[in-house]
Amino acid sequence: MSGSPEVKKYYKITQRDTIFLPVEKDAIAAGATDIYEEETVLNPPTNQFYQVYKIMIDGNVQLYMKQPAATNRWGTQRSPAGGYLTDRTSGLLGGQKLNMYMTMDNPPSIQLVNQTRVSVTPRIYYFGWRYSIVQIEKPPEGQYTPILVGGLAQ
Repeated sequence: MSGSPEVKKYYKITQRDTIFLPVEKDAIAAGATDIYEEETVLNPPTNQFYQVYKIMIDGNVQLYMKQPAATNRWGTQRSPAGGYLTDRTSGLLGGQKLNMYMTMDNPPSIQLVNQTRVSVTPRIYYFGWRYSIVQIEKPPEGQYTPILVGGLAQ
């Protein structure tokens, strides 16, 4: 394996609250592609982490995502560019289910593509959980749930 070693930290969840976050994006010109930009509203403060379990799109755009910033989401080893969400696959009547975790300074980056012949002002809805946490020194006794924040399991 190359790259930096995995750092294991242990936390206790002290509180959980829901996230329902509508984010209106700037208009995207017909046939235009935005650059990847951090979704800063999904950058939690210290002692919190976010879990997004659903994304819904209002607007005829393609949404590509990276997390961490250099890793495409929704792809495979043979198709690393990954997939994308649209209002057809992740629209207001359903939304694409997923499981993503964000910690401080590790928000996803998104890119929006407008392949239509008109300008589009999309709105992205994020659904999930906001957890308040405190760090503990060692794994708790009994059952606990390991999670991987950003990146892919090796």
